[in-house]
Amino acid sequence: MLSQFLNPWTFLAGAALVSVPIIIHLINRIRYRRVKWAAMEFLLKAQKRMRRRKILEQLLLLLLRCLLVFFAGLLFARYIGGCSGSKGMETRPTTHLVILDDTPSMADAWRREDGSPTDAYAEAKRLVYEKLMPATAEATTNQTMQVLKLSELDKPFPAKTDDAKVTALGISEMEGHLKPLQVTTVRKSLRDGLDAARALLGDAPATNAKVVHVISDLRSVDWAEDGDTIQGKLTELKDLGVTVHFIDVVNPARKPDRKSPQSADNVSIVEVKPRNRVVAANQQTDIEVRIKNFGGTDLKEVRVDFYLNGVKDTIPSMVFPSLPANQERVQSCQATFTQTGSRDKPLDRFNLVTAVLGTPEAGGLAIDNVRHTVVEVRPKLQVLVVDGRVDKRDKQEGDSFYLRKLFLDSFGGIDWVVTEAPKLDGYDLRPFSTVYLLNVPQLSAAAVTNLERFVTGGGGVGVFLGPDVKPEDYTARMFRGGQGFFPVPLSIKEPVVLKEEQKLAREIAFGKRVILRDPANRLHPALNAIYTNERGGTAKDSEVERYFLFTNIDSYWPIARRGSWRDDKSVQELYCMPNEKPIADFEAPAKELAKAVRAKYGDAKFEKARKYLTPLIKNIEETPAQVGLPLSILARHLDQLLCDQINDGDESEPILRDFWNQPELAEIKPLAMQLRDEAKFGDPLYVAKTFGRGRVAVMTTDAGGTHGTSKQWTDWPSGKGSPGWVVVVSEMQKYLSGGGGEGNLSLGDRYFAEFEAGRYKPSVARHLLTFDPVKSEKPAGGLIPKALGDQALDQPANAVDAAPDAPRRPFQLSYADAKVPGAYIFSLTRLKGDKDPPGTPAEQPDYAAVAFNVDATREGDMHRANTDDLATQTNKAPLHNIEDLSWIDQLKQKPTDMSSRRWLYLLILLLLIAEQAWAVRISYHSKPEDLELLAPSAAAAFAHTTAPPVPAGAPAGAA
Repeated sequence: MLSQFLNPWTFLAGAALVSVPIIIHLINRIRYRRVKWAAMEFLLKAQKRMRRRKILEQLLLLLLRCLLVFFAGLLFARYIGGCSGSKGMETRPTTHLVILDDTPSMADAWRREDGSPTDAYAEAKRLVYEKLMPATAEATTNQTMQVLKLSELDKPFPAKTDDAKVTALGISEMEGHLKPLQVTTVRKSLRDGLDAARALLGDAPATNAKVVHVISDLRSVDWAEDGDTIQGKLTELKDLGVTVHFIDVVNPARKPDRKSPQSADNVSIVEVKPRNRVVAANQQTDIEVRIKNFGGTDLKEVRVDFYLNGVKDTIPSMVFPSLPANQERVQSCQATFTQTGSRDKPLDRFNLVTAVLGTPEAGGLAIDNVRHTVVEVRPKLQVLVVDGRVDKRDKQEGDSFYLRKLFLDSFGGIDWVVTEAPKLDGYDLRPFSTVYLLNVPQLSAAAVTNLERFVTGGGGVGVFLGPDVKPEDYTARMFRGGQGFFPVPLSIKEPVVLKEEQKLAREIAFGKRVILRDPANRLHPALNAIYTNERGGTAKDSEVERYFLFTNIDSYWPIARRGSWRDDKSVQELYCMPNEKPIADFEAPAKELAKAVRAKYGDAKFEKARKYLTPLIKNIEETPAQVGLPLSILARHLDQLLCDQINDGDESEPILRDFWNQPELAEIKPLAMQLRDEAKFGDPLYVAKTFGRGRVAVMTTDAGGTHGTSKQWTDWPSGKGSPGWVVVVSEMQKYLSGGGGEGNLSLGDRYFAEFEAGRYKPSVARHLLTFDPVKSEKPAGGLIPKALGDQALDQPANAVDAAPDAPRRPFQLSYADAKVPGAYIFSLTRLKGDKDPPGTPAEQPDYAAVAFNVDATREGDMHRANTDDLATQTNKAPLHNIEDLSWIDQLKQKPTDMSSRRWLYLLILLLLIAEQAWAVRISYHSKPEDLELLAPSAAAAFAHTTAPPVPAGAPAGAA
């Protein structure tokens, strides 16, 4: 009932005051003590004749006075019950909170009807100070409004609720605050905004109504990722009595009859990635660019330009011949870097590569058309080689002979450094791009820790096994149950040595002796360049694989195919060897498969496939019975049967693929694939692993050394198979030296790195290297890194373990404050250690660099959320657009109440007049004739004491 009053407490007070006239009346009744005397007795007898009439007159007067008090209370309480125009309007003081989306996608631009340019963020700001605040200013109750930007949720405006009252001055201040603001470069989720709104509204008075206005572009990518979370937070706000409005400020406005609103087209550069984060001066490296067309129109001849340290055309532009709608394309170009650091300018070693969308973009966002990456350039790349046999390191039979020759003669820009395994414990690995372990028997725990720290920080480790390797040490210390940097366990104590009959069978088979384990491996960064054609596309085969027909790998360390490493997503088996088992072992499984396929292909719809299946099934069934044939022949027949790993262009391939895709073959196909894999793939040869920010590559054979019996494990590095080895190892070196960079950090993400405790000063200097090709001109003196101040390195609370000889926990560098796109450089100071060689400086600089960019993958997707989906995920919260603003009138809070009715004031006036008139009427002012009628004796007595009036004209003294 109280909700029917704007001022309910006033109504309650008025209701209580109604009793005041009654109380006064009762008090008057008991006010005097009765005293009996003769004259009064006489009068009372006369009054009894009119008692009932007098009581009614007094009650009527009391009623008039109670009504006066009641209607006065009703006037001040402002009764709204039954008044038209009041339904659904808030009548309490209201706290408004605006969540203003200022993420990059809000820069979506268009032109108004008058031709003037605008964007979603400009419309959002205008909506606040031109519509929302003026409407709330007209409300009849107290109104406050604060604005929260998604990018700065800890800084509401106005900062204090006491200063947020909506007035003309407050509207002017809000306009002055919002107008200069621009969209931010950082992506934020609405879930964070709702959390901040809940915390801020918790400080509002409990009696106030609470309203949240979310002004955004409501894009589908945001709701696809966080829709369920946002729905839960909206439910929490609703339970707290908070009303949430969503306002879509994108053009064209949402229409009731179109559930998927039209969105703008946009092209984004979503990634720019160098093949190597660290390169040698004057050496080429690949720059990979990935762009995506988020629009619905196919594009042609899309050009991307490059700036190197702010200078254009140092890197040639690339052109994407076609960019289909809603698809992305990847291309690479080569760049040569010459700028290295000096003693005066040490940060010059970091070269900033800026890719810019050169083709004019019709609409869309401009903020995602520019992307940066950073490449560290050194005079030479240092490669550290740990040779297992130090006495033969420079001889042809040594383990490092062929590798050293390849690096120094073919690569260039390499500084070859050799050390021994025992010295690896405290060796400073920071200057090296890669470390190679060649036939190293074992490593100490300290050396393993040193290598793990090196790889985690972005270094690369290449391992070539050999006869001196102790597998139990590799498994226990380096693999460590999958937690170490070594990718696989070496559980067998003896290496595999092929017998002469196996070598003879290999010659007869004339098949590839190195096999690509999976067609998808062609895209792996360690092999991608091997399978890339001249136009940058992926070729179905490679010229290098022709040499795999002649490669002899006679000894290697076997790796069990079953184990935890098979489930580790960071481990990838790239190449393997053919299976050397006797073909007779596969006779029974081959017959079972042939029988199962024959039972299915008799159906009439498989008539086309039966033409090709019949001879293949016959070969698969009969081949294992021919003792002495290599297993690779059976594997080849199974490959032709499945057609999932070959694409030779034969007419049978599409028909057989369609056959295996039929539901009738769902149970048989896995059996055929398992048999093919067992017959085709032998033990792993080349395995790669990502570990931290670094990379590891392992060859299960050696690097071509001649060992005690003068027999080589493989002639791949030295003999007729060498062309393939050169290419594979060259790509291995590029792969290993390509680590160290964060994959694709976006502004607002966290960069994290660890540094050895006790070896660094506990602070780091920060610099920003950036370039804006739109606003900046060609830098005359080169780009100058901007100092961002120092930052302390974090040290965990348990940095020093209880055991005195336990290693100290590393320093931690965490940085999540990047707001400007570009390369962020962190400069540290490394201190001399006890195990450093003599002559090592007491302090040396150390650097880390990472590029931050706009989150183009998500912010560049301009598709807007479906209206029905939004209704579900927002619990049917009110959804508005910028064209229909009729709902804003509700914010004015001007409900019609009783105080606006003129008749109420007239009624109170009439009641007041009636009360006064009636009070006079019933008071004791009796006329003489009334007294004579009621008490004749008293009237006669009264007449004797009163002189009669003197008639006019009577003589003097007549009285």
